[in-house]
Amino acid sequence: MARNKRLLIIECIPRSEKFNESLVLSSFLRMTEPEAIHTHAIRSKSQMSNYLGGKRDLQKFDFVHISAHGGDDSESINLPQGSIRPEEFPEGCFSRQTVTLSACGMSRTNFVSEFMETTGASRVIAPVHDVEFIDSAVWFINFYYLVLHKNYTPKGALDRTNTILKGKAKGGFQFWT
Repeated sequence: MARNKRLLIIECIPRSEKFNESLVLSSFLRMTEPEAIHTHAIRSKSQMSNYLGGKRDLQKFDFVHISAHGGDDSESINLPQGSIRPEEFPEGCFSRQTVTLSACGMSRTNFVSEFMETTGASRVIAPVHDVEFIDSAVWFINFYYLVLHKNYTPKGALDRTNTILKGKAKGGFQFWT
């Protein structure tokens, strides 16, 4: 029997905001795959570097979801305390994994190319445009339901989710390899 796919959700949205994507995603997805979903909150660049640099059990996850705000420069991810640029992630921390970025406007060549090269991520999915919290949550619930529960490939789940939600969920999610 094949091993269930596993998802790590890294929450980087400030607690002061009323939105918590990791709570929404994990609550829904745990209904179908309770042991496959794990969450971790990150507040600063040093905390992100320490957590990912220790590599803990990162390789047991097939998908890593980073919920954050895209930086105004489109070249960094905002954290509750500061920001992190793609070259500041620990080298190889996402080796051969699919990383999803729920952060406005992060599907940019200048960010994604450097991010993939530094982290070793094999695939990245990110929105081209600004995306509202509810649109992002609905989009990712559909995407993860398909890859975790229905055994879609990441590209197949992205295409299917974009088709299902066409015109309903904003963001323009793109697939990078």
